[in-house]
Amino acid sequence: MPRVSNLSSPACVRRIPSPGDLRNLRRSIAREGRRRRSRWTTPRMIVAALVMLILAPVAGALAGVSGGSASVISTSGCRLLSVVDGNTVELSCPGDEVRHHHVMGLTSPPVLGARCLAEAWWGLRAHVSLRAQVWQAETLAFVEEPRAHLVLMLADGIPIHRLVPTPPPDPCA
Repeated sequence: MPRVSNLSSPACVRRIPSPGDLRNLRRSIAREGRRRRSRWTTPRMIVAALVMLILAPVAGALAGVSGGSASVISTSGCRLLSVVDGNTVELSCPGDEVRHHHVMGLTSPPVLGARCLAEAWWGLRAHVSLRAQVWQAETLAFVEEPRAHLVLMLADGIPIHRLVPTPPPDPCA
């Protein structure tokens, strides 16, 4: 005679899965085949770039106009007023108006006119790095080439282009 089971016994009662159980089951199945998404989504990257854009002028204001406690020595008598971007400084030279000078040996991609986010990031990184080197230097020296608006900048006797990281040739590639 075939065995008849009691439907009311606990062994035969099927538990209906809750929505949480199904969600966990789906996650465990999908986790193996799916790549994990990066935490750096586009909105987060934009916010990070905006914070860095705001941080650079604030750091410059905190550092002071002449770059912190650095004393300025110059063969031409020029004085550093501010860091304009990653490869340009504003100098006040005697007998001449205030002008922007490109620092020899430094290359920096543009921040606002960048072709891609990586190029803007490298431009911002160069700008902040140049500000930091100027701020931390105990002595700054300038050798000016007035006709070409170029300046060789030395921080504590070391050329500044050796202290600032150089961007890749094409950061957007």
